[in-house]
Amino acid sequence: MIKYGDKISLTMITLNEEKSVEKVIREIQNLDERIEIVIVDSSTDSTPKIAERLGANVYYQYPPIGYGPAMDYALKCSSREIIITVDCDDTYPLNKVDIFSRAIIEDNYDLVDGNRLARKPDNMPYINFLANYFFALIASILFFKRVEDLHSGMRAYRKTIVNNLPYEVSGVSLPVELLLWPIRLGYKIKIVNIEYKERIGDSKLEPLKAAWWTVIRILRARFKKI
Repeated sequence: MIKYGDKISLTMITLNEEKSVEKVIREIQNLDERIEIVIVDSSTDSTPKIAERLGANVYYQYPPIGYGPAMDYALKCSSREIIITVDCDDTYPLNKVDIFSRAIIEDNYDLVDGNRLARKPDNMPYINFLANYFFALIASILFFKRVEDLHSGMRAYRKTIVNNLPYEVSGVSLPVELLLWPIRLGYKIKIVNIEYKERIGDSKLEPLKAAWWTVIRILRARFKKI
């Protein structure tokens, strides 16, 4: 059991993840059954039925209107003090949930960023690794602060700060702004190195679209007037 399981909402965005969703939900429940599991789903397969049968809170976004709106919806539907985001493809180490939540409650961090890039993950194409490293370097220069992993899908947020971030909902690559706005606004951030595993199922990533939106989000978070 996780010490602060009753304070955690764990969110996932799902799109045809029937091959992995049961494994991931059961792994979360094995950690601590008190964790609130929040799923925003746009699937055409049996993903939402499996998730609901296992006790997850499933919210529907259908027809799909994009990753950004889905993540924003998931954040708003989360009711607990700590929001932890993961993907539903089994790529992220759920055994880090306890470390992430303790950092928020005990060490008073506002955000914990799971860094996949301390070394190149075996399952990440080299071009993707270099692109992630390049964008993190650009953000580090623009924000005068070390940035490790702009696109990590595993983070912990204090819910009260998420409610105050002026990010743009539309488009992809929303995790970029969900990291950079807290940096700009001076919130306390911890970096935790994590393993990044081979995914179950097919990737939905569109690399060129994600890169374009990454540039837009970096510039918006740095230069938008607030």
